[in-house]
Amino acid sequence: MTPQLLEARVDKFIFRVMPGYLYSEAGVWAATDETQQIVRLGLSDYRQQSSGDVAFFNAPATGRRVSQGDELASIETVKVDLEVPSPLTGEIVAANEALEDTPELINQDPYGRGWLVELRPDQWPPAGLLDAAQYLTVMTAQAEAEAAA
Repeated sequence: MTPQLLEARVDKFIFRVMPGYLYSEAGVWAATDETQQIVRLGLSDYRQQSSGDVAFFNAPATGRRVSQGDELASIETVKVDLEVPSPLTGEIVAANEALEDTPELINQDPYGRGWLVELRPDQWPPAGLLDAAQYLTVMTAQAEAEAAA
């Protein structure tokens, strides 16, 4: 059974947040498997909508170590070139190969088939990430500020 997504409406847009995931303020989500050995990372619904239609995903090399805040991957959209900051420190163990041929999965299914990378974290849960309710508040404020600009 799929959990009920949290929603925020800003102007004519609806942004969804997946409960049970952790989020960075930059709009990157982190979800662990039941062993907490591997963490899957992706863009939040708000981040993918505000960035535009994805045209290209530049996957990082597996085996590469990243620190929290380092560039995890880059995404080219019709609006921007987006550097995705890593929400945690660890080793990249997989990149979503489906995005090579169908990068639009990031837009179509940001919390499912549009995941970006899997990482073996040095620590779980990491410090500084927000739960879904906290991220909903931060994301709504970001979206309202963008709409007002």
